[in-house]
Amino acid sequence: MRIPASIAATLLVAGLYALPAAAQDYANEAGEQLREERQQRAEDDQIIVTGRAQDASAAEIHRQARDIAVSGNVYDVPLARFEDPLCPGIAGLTAESAGIMIERIRANARFVDMRVQDDDCEANFVVAFVDDGQAMLRRMMDDSPARFQYLTSVEKREMLEPGPVRVWTDVQPTSRDGMRIGRGRNLVNPPNMRAEMAHSKIYTTIRNDIVMVWVIIDREAARGMSLQQLADYATMRGLVRTEPEEDMRISSILGLFNRNGPWPEELTDFDRAYLTAVYDSIPNLPAFRKIGRVATELRYIEDARDEAETGETAE
Repeated sequence: MRIPASIAATLLVAGLYALPAAAQDYANEAGEQLREERQQRAEDDQIIVTGRAQDASAAEIHRQARDIAVSGNVYDVPLARFEDPLCPGIAGLTAESAGIMIERIRANARFVDMRVQDDDCEANFVVAFVDDGQAMLRRMMDDSPARFQYLTSVEKREMLEPGPVRVWTDVQPTSRDGMRIGRGRNLVNPPNMRAEMAHSKIYTTIRNDIVMVWVIIDREAARGMSLQQLADYATMRGLVRTEPEEDMRISSILGLFNRNGPWPEELTDFDRAYLTAVYDSIPNLPAFRKIGRVATELRYIEDARDEAETGETAE
């Protein structure tokens, strides 16, 4: 995994390559104590979160899928996803811990049949553990304004709000066949492209390709979490554009940094169903068609597991 030169410069300024191993180890005694305290508080507060589809209606599943999606107009705009092969990179951890996270993210990507690059690749999905994510992102905006030129002032302000995690996703609109469309910064001279295609009420004329993702996590907030949890959380923030909800009816790894959870150990059935729905079929379907598939995909996943468990019991 190679970090692009411009990204590496930012990470060096943030001091991510000069950390002692002890500062990068999230499996330490203090972290384990925090994990136990969090689990105990969940039990004491009797926080109940549905984990399986049969405990939630299709409407509830659909509602949560719609709530977490960053989609704009769901009837005219397709959800963003990677079309280029994935190359994850980790900054701010020891080489061993980073390797574990990278392999986990790759495994999650393969679950939805994404193409994944080998180790010697240029990262297009960076997970960075830093002391102050807000300060780091503000410095990135000041030092490289061209990177953020297509974000509105509201989007920039929201990205800099207080919180343990910040995600910047660079999305490139393209034609349905992958031809890049120029991005505009105003409504006076909107980008345009000339192409011939049949009119359709099923799919859109464009798709939204994720070309680069930064998932920036405050180091202190990650204490007590396993590498698997952090990798799966980054997966749900980076492979798809999602915004965690504070109160989730159905268990999701997106609740990992919520005060009252849920705090699952890995991607839940809901998460895998959401990823499958987004990456299944063609990329230029309107968002509502992908979101509408989550409940069905969730049933498939749980039915397959139940069938496998029944088979093991019979043996």
